[in-house]
Amino acid sequence: MRLACESDFGQLAEMKWIHGAEDDFDYGEHNLDGADKAAFLAEFTEFLRADSHYRIYVADDGGMIASAMFVCLIPKIPKPNGHAKYIAYLTNVFTRGEYRNRGIGTRLLTFIKDDLTACHCELLFAWPSDNSVNWYARNGFSAENEIFECPLTEE
Repeated sequence: MRLACESDFGQLAEMKWIHGAEDDFDYGEHNLDGADKAAFLAEFTEFLRADSHYRIYVADDGGMIASAMFVCLIPKIPKPNGHAKYIAYLTNVFTRGEYRNRGIGTRLLTFIKDDLTACHCELLFAWPSDNSVNWYARNGFSAENEIFECPLTEE
């Protein structure tokens, strides 16, 4: 479990393409309709190089990225007696098919929650797909308001 580096960007782009294909199949979406794979991979890789808003966490299996999750830290406005500095948005959660149901995603999410807690993040939220709601619930998320939240501190 670690943060991604530039040498991972090609695999992350390929995983995003596969994720789009699975969502097309599972949910009847149209992510790949008319899309050029080579152009998309180049665009996604450039996005990763240029955008510093995301922490990208990966589960690495000897150079193969088994699972990846993107986290955007959102700074909180300081308040009296407030210790939390951020809330965080979890997105683009994906585990390669051959690594699913082996606890890798759960271990990566635990790593992320520990890392975010250490940097004074108050909560982690996500918008799960229908197929992943139970996984999020098993990992400490609950349906609050209109988003799934996972409190990381008591604040």
